[in-house]
Amino acid sequence: MLCQYDREGFDPVTLATVSAFHNRSVAAATYYADAMLRICRQYAPPGIRLAGEIDYQHAEPLALALTEAIRFDGDVTVNMTALAFIDGSCARMIVDAARGLAADRTVVLQCHPGIAATFVLLGAGDMAGVSLVSEHDR
Repeated sequence: MLCQYDREGFDPVTLATVSAFHNRSVAAATYYADAMLRICRQYAPPGIRLAGEIDYQHAEPLALALTEAIRFDGDVTVNMTALAFIDGSCARMIVDAARGLAADRTVVLQCHPGIAATFVLLGAGDMAGVSLVSEHDR
């Protein structure tokens, strides 16, 4: 049996109370992780998740994550709701990856309004096949 739930939807205390019943876990592929940034695969919806702060120094793991997410069929979500900062070069890399997708696929960019503004400046809001979803800060 496989139990699926959104860990972000529950507080740590609630998660701790059920951990004894969940003796197996599926770890998401992690492309990069340190104290300031985490880039990992996201399974539902399919894509990648970025948390923390990202700049040009992390271009290589971001490129790898985007390449692997695009390799799979279907739409791609780039979940940046936990991202506090993105520089222009990394934002441009995400926009360029979205631009290179087939016309029948969609890229969903989820982020808070401050990050969304960067993507709007790069023209992502007007691109066919790109859905810019601005989430309010939690």
